Amino acid sequence: MDLADVTSLRRRLFREKRSRLEELLEVPLLLYWGKWEGPNIRALTLAEEFTRPTFFLCAPGNHTVAFVQQIETDQLAALAEEIDVIPYRTTSALKDELGARLRRYDEVAVEASTDFFALDRFPPYYLSFVSAVVRVRDGDDVLVPFRAVKSPLELALMKRASEVTMAAFAELEEMVRPGVGEEEVVDYLLHKSLELGDGPAYFPIVASGPRSRHPHPYRRSTKEVEAGERVVVDYGVDVLGYKADVTRTYVAGGEASEDPYYGISLELAELVRTVDLSRITPLELGKRVASVVKEAGLSDRERHGYGHGLGVEAHDPHPYVVATPMPWLERPFEDGMVFTFEPGFYDERGGFRIEDDYVVWGGRAVPMQEFEPPA
Repeated sequence: MDLADVTSLRRRLFREKRSRLEELLEVPLLLYWGKWEGPNIRALTLAEEFTRPTFFLCAPGNHTVAFVQQIETDQLAALAEEIDVIPYRTTSALKDELGARLRRYDEVAVEASTDFFALDRFPPYYLSFVSAVVRVRDGDDVLVPFRAVKSPLELALMKRASEVTMAAFAELEEMVRPGVGEEEVVDYLLHKSLELGDGPAYFPIVASGPRSRHPHPYRRSTKEVEAGERVVVDYGVDVLGYKADVTRTYVAGGEASEDPYYGISLELAELVRTVDLSRITPLELGKRVASVVKEAGLSDRERHGYGHGLGVEAHDPHPYVVATPMPWLERPFEDGMVFTFEPGFYDERGGFRIEDDYVVWGGRAVPMQEFEPPA
């Protein structure tokens, strides 16, 4: 896929995603981006960043309307034919323009989820304002399927992110050896993410020995890797806003295949790759994985779930692979969903975790880098 013409890609993505959104809308949907990132707007537009309050109003059967601070309207120049942009200068002007448009409707859906952190992006100040103008409802029923089922272009971008992430890992095995500093590995990964993509999908995790007992250890470290230690590397590259999320565990001066957790990790990955996902829910898959772990006598070595959604965030809202009930997890997998699978085991030596990215296609979990997106 040629990434050179980003303008063309943004237009294509917007048309694909807006069409998907139209299928899900019952009432207008209001999205926000401001001082913190707006992943729902990124999933719709491939926008890079808005630093001022920005709202997108997506009403059924109508053009999308964007309320954007005047100095940031260039962000949407590529989508001029697709979006009606209403520029504003002051917060008062924004509230006047937004309020006038909202008063046309009886109800709007907003991204103020009580169940999904990745969807909870609507700041209280503006939620209070919008609630005073129009009746609001939770937007989960729209945003969860909108974000979870990826369009063909999204899948192509995620395949690229996975490919370049795996290319970085291919060079890493020789580097992870006794005496190397954890910080040295982090710096290499940060450099590669800019060389191969648009930066890191998240700050890389490099943890050796006792530090790897923690799935998310303190970022920076002066520690050097010692012979025989496990070294957990959790890393992904961002491509036009879409993430990869991959983990490998090395044994410094040895072979990871000799680790006692290597076999169970491969067994669980094989389970995920061979099960018929069209006949199972994410919760049922999580329970199957947990059953295998229990039979192996390793339940007490776990510290987190088995996987999570992936997309414009490293932890997209759906689907999660866990063994305990969560919202939406009793609904079946659908083709186009993308998720990670990362069972991890932790003991006094540290952690052992292998994580790969999968897309649901034809009812199967296909490794993202092996997937061929539809044209």
